[in-house]
Amino acid sequence: MIRTQILLQEEQHRFLLEQARLKKISISAVVRHLIEEKQEELSLAQARGALGMARGAVAGPAEAVHHHEVLYR
Repeated sequence: MIRTQILLQEEQHRFLLEQARLKKISISAVVRHLIEEKQEELSLAQARGALGMARGAVAGPAEAVHHHEVLYR
């Protein structure tokens, strides 16, 4: 792990303290969990975006019939 230091607003610090007390973990662990949750959320959003783009890229099975002609030119 890498040690780091951040400046928080008083309200943010209170929030982290409260979460740490409720979950019986350190403030550092709370911050790590929040970062992990955000990373997962962003990954899912990116995956949904990619699926949305893929859906719009191909109209249907008819385009896939001659895929070998496109792939192996």
